[in-house]
Amino acid sequence: PPAPSSAAGAEAARQAKREGLTLATSSSSSSGYRNVIFKPKERGHKKYELRVGSGGKQNFLGLFATAEEAALARARHLRDTAVRLLEPPLQQAPPQGAAGPSEDSSYEEEDGFDPADIAAAVSL
Repeated sequence: PPAPSSAAGAEAARQAKREGLTLATSSSSSSGYRNVIFKPKERGHKKYELRVGSGGKQNFLGLFATAEEAALARARHLRDTAVRLLEPPLQQAPPQGAAGPSEDSSYEEEDGFDPADIAAAVSL
């Protein structure tokens, strides 16, 4: 990997190591890291842009002060995406009433009508 550009860059590289992440390098990138673009004309101190492709589109993920911070954000994004894809889908409960009312529930119409109200009114 390229030498860190600053103390903040070195810290981002150390943090990646602590998290077990790899900062993907690229010889064709102006920053030295994959999907990280150096934008010297960008205003402010955040001159490293991170874009990641998905579904044929480029998604902007942010501007960063150092190339290493952007590369760390990319590694985290890829890890989090992989985790979401590998998680089993949540089991959805059947729609309410699809299996019929349970024994301990009372019958009530959607408009708030309750048969017990009629019994109370008739006994008056």
